[in-house]
Amino acid sequence: MTRSDQPNYQNDRTDRPELFFTLSDQVKYTPRAVLIDLEPSVVTKTTSVLPMINPRNVHLSDKGSGAGNNWSNGYVYGNEHQEELFNIIDREADKCDNLGNFQLFHSVAGGTGAGVGSLVLELLSDRYGQKKMINTFSVFPSNEDTSDVVVQPYNTMLTLKRLIDYSMATCVFHNDALNSIENILFNNKSSSNLQRFEATNILISSVCASVSNPLRFPNYAYASYESIFSTLIPSPELKFLSCSLAPFTNELSKHPYINEFDMVLELFKDDYKMNRVERPQELRHISIMNYLIGDNLNQQDIRKAVAKISQRVNFVDWVPSAIQMVNGRKSPFVSQPNEQRQLSGIQLSNNTSMISMFEKISEQFDRLYKRKAYINNYLPVTISDEAYEVESMFQDSKESVLRVIDEYKACCKADYLLDDVLDEDYMAS
Repeated sequence: MTRSDQPNYQNDRTDRPELFFTLSDQVKYTPRAVLIDLEPSVVTKTTSVLPMINPRNVHLSDKGSGAGNNWSNGYVYGNEHQEELFNIIDREADKCDNLGNFQLFHSVAGGTGAGVGSLVLELLSDRYGQKKMINTFSVFPSNEDTSDVVVQPYNTMLTLKRLIDYSMATCVFHNDALNSIENILFNNKSSSNLQRFEATNILISSVCASVSNPLRFPNYAYASYESIFSTLIPSPELKFLSCSLAPFTNELSKHPYINEFDMVLELFKDDYKMNRVERPQELRHISIMNYLIGDNLNQQDIRKAVAKISQRVNFVDWVPSAIQMVNGRKSPFVSQPNEQRQLSGIQLSNNTSMISMFEKISEQFDRLYKRKAYINNYLPVTISDEAYEVESMFQDSKESVLRVIDEYKACCKADYLLDDVLDEDYMAS
């Protein structure tokens, strides 16, 4: 949650911590964050590492047994405890003088992040969705069928339906792609699972933090999430965004680049996209936004790099072949060893790589569902006061995902916008 007021205590600062933090009377910052889980281990570890988290903003299940990696268990729990959950959320929202948007950080394949996350999305949309933006940072499961959670295709399909219906923008983080990036980071295969887990969290958090850079260090452009995402998302259906991060060194903190030219070119490598690109030769882009974050950026190098890369990028026919650039600022509170000039960069892009990812999810779902495997583990649920049987719930979700796949395929056609105009003329007549 964010707000856009600027109190007097900010006069000696150039950043805006009040967007994501509340300042207490003891001059301590508390994140505007609500933590929800059905078992305590992850939240307990988080609050021990980040004691600034407000304990009143943490909700844990009394039973502490988790959702059993089952979407419906998490959804039903959220429905039963929605008053408790929204007492916390509303209390935090009420502290904002000018509430900007809600952000949901979750996974889509388990029980809590998927099930409770879906319920929270629905309720946020019902209470705030017409006035406030809701965007998500969503972690998708591996497509390699190696997960211990055999029902993850069910969970993913049900969660995707809610992302399609209620999120206004979704940044996709795909475990397959994250694992590939980690293999680049850790040439030494003996790296522990803990190191890789921490590396994954750093990759995701680096992107999430960088997206908000122009809000926290305001300039003349992109002063809100609405202005950022409206540049990238042309229609409600085409809202799933790829994220790229210029490669890290093994210290997971520094980029070994000399100039901005190199950084821009690296951001376009498919190896560094956080969702897997199955057929790069067929990739079509709808929009691209690059962030370069650093001090005294060399604009000439940036223009040269953009001109060079524009010749290689394949855009859909109905959009201008323009690459948006954001000049971000380094935080003055982050130390730079040996006074080295540090650059970092991320890319947000809307492209057709989502087609293959969603098709793979659909194939995995179909393999389970055609045998009705494990379907008895899922409960009928009530959605917007309407009771849904399990099979109807799955069918609706599958139809929504197929509709998005078709929309991404259709947007590759030169007459994509013409079809919309014809539809509008038909409705008018």
